[in-house]
Amino acid sequence: MIPDHVLTAFGSDSSVPPVSAGPAWDHGWVVGPLVYSEATDTAHWSASVRTKLTVAGVRVARPARSSDGRVVVGGWRASGHIAGELSLRIDETVAAALRLADALAEVDGPVDLRRTDLFAEAEREAWARCDEEFGVIDAPLQVGHADMLATTIYSGSAAPAVTDLVPFAQPRPHAMTAAQAIADALIIGAEGGVDTGVIERFAHLPDLEDLILRGLTYREIVADRHPDENSLTCSNIAAVRAALMSRRSATI
Repeated sequence: MIPDHVLTAFGSDSSVPPVSAGPAWDHGWVVGPLVYSEATDTAHWSASVRTKLTVAGVRVARPARSSDGRVVVGGWRASGHIAGELSLRIDETVAAALRLADALAEVDGPVDLRRTDLFAEAEREAWARCDEEFGVIDAPLQVGHADMLATTIYSGSAAPAVTDLVPFAQPRPHAMTAAQAIADALIIGAEGGVDTGVIERFAHLPDLEDLILRGLTYREIVADRHPDENSLTCSNIAAVRAALMSRRSATI
């Protein structure tokens, strides 16, 4: 639970019972108008970018600052709460991802942060594998958001809201934020059959299928190594890979 000194630092009333914020907020806690979650290695970068980031048609959760100006206190961070839920509104999320990528095009990634966590290492390995198997993608590189689907919430007809920014391990092509969201949506939906129609609807994006394969391979490596992943996730990933490779074979 959130330490009292953290709540005090961000100006929250420690007598207010915290309410679970759910996975879109990294399983944090809502206390009044703020959501608290444990800080990650990229929390400072995310906060600095979200403070001023403006994305057309997308709401962005703004970071809170403590009474002395910090964005991380005692290993915790806080952001302004936005009502909404995760949803597989994939076309809307992909469209939001492309607008977010536009807004991030001139943003610098985390400085002097050489990530060695499981997710960063899995991502780098996925790109190396796919570069070797499918060829290197020659495209301009920029900062992107590696967890768009899991951090985009919806509330009725309101514009989608992004609760956090998780940078890729290194700069990636502009469409990678959208491609990772598509890969993740295909994995989640695979239990009922893999619907690749979203790929057709966004086929104008450069190197889209190659980027989706990299996003899928990244999740595959994480699932293989992460202690909390389950067999259903692995079987869904396998189903999506089979569908994508079948599409690839049909176009060669």
